[in-house]
Amino acid sequence: MKINYPIKYAAMPIIEQVGWVHGLNELERDYGVVCYIVSKCYLLNDSTKYMANGKSVKEYEVVFPYQSSINGKWEKTIPTFNLFNYVCTNSNKTDGVFDTYEEALIHATEKNEKLCKKTWRWLPCSSDLLEKIHEKKEEFSGRLAKYKKLERQMLLYTKDMEVNKKTMLNEVIGFENNKVKVLSCNLYEAIHMFRNTGFVVFSVTQEQYEKLLEIARLKSVDDIRFVGPTKCLLMHEETGSEVYVINQNAEGIYYLDENESLHYQDKGTLPEFKSIDENTYVLYTTETFEDIINSYKSHKGIDLSKIKGPSLKKVQKK
Repeated sequence: MKINYPIKYAAMPIIEQVGWVHGLNELERDYGVVCYIVSKCYLLNDSTKYMANGKSVKEYEVVFPYQSSINGKWEKTIPTFNLFNYVCTNSNKTDGVFDTYEEALIHATEKNEKLCKKTWRWLPCSSDLLEKIHEKKEEFSGRLAKYKKLERQMLLYTKDMEVNKKTMLNEVIGFENNKVKVLSCNLYEAIHMFRNTGFVVFSVTQEQYEKLLEIARLKSVDDIRFVGPTKCLLMHEETGSEVYVINQNAEGIYYLDENESLHYQDKGTLPEFKSIDENTYVLYTTETFEDIINSYKSHKGIDLSKIKGPSLKKVQKK
């Protein structure tokens, strides 16, 4: 996968306008956390924060895969960094990450209970206090139920993010003119580098990759086929703009355009690559067809207003 940060579950804060505050010259919107839902996240960093009283707390820097946009939709995102200081510009700090949804749900529930209490804790003592507390709880529950629909949709759209799957972007191995060498880049960087070059990429297992590393030390070999059967993964002609993603079982064809956006044609066949010969640069990678598709596919945005909740059946009273 192109993005190989550890994947965890965490309590994701939902931020909304909670009121108004006095700004420099006029009133400004005041935003705050209104509830928490469970979401998968990219884990960027974990650290220990020490306090003056001698206690310490664990902090985690994460990026949630869906973030609210200006148009009101929740858009798919990945960790984004400032090019000058390499500080992540869309990360959140959280006090807990978990390996299972159930653990994260317990944590989110505890945070929601504390948050709910804050909505009625400072209500004035009056004869209808219990009624007002009930109203505040109902208001909070309604808001939480609304965002629980978002939680379900996000978990559905992030099935490709596998928790605790240890992956590593291996360097690409190149084979040209009977010479084998390990390139100082991974497959996704290589796609940038070889845009003006004809190349073919083969997918190999980790065991085959290790064999290729061994023969790369020999610098020169007569025949590389002894590593075993390989799968053709990518093809690109020197004069073409498309990088074709090969899947023998697909009825249509996948390809990356000049901007590296993934496209799929329902009907079509791969063009004949006349220039794929002994002069074409051949690359080997441990990435798979699924890795390529998941790395480049466009994920749907989520419009919360269009998500339907579970249908409730009316029960006749006896």
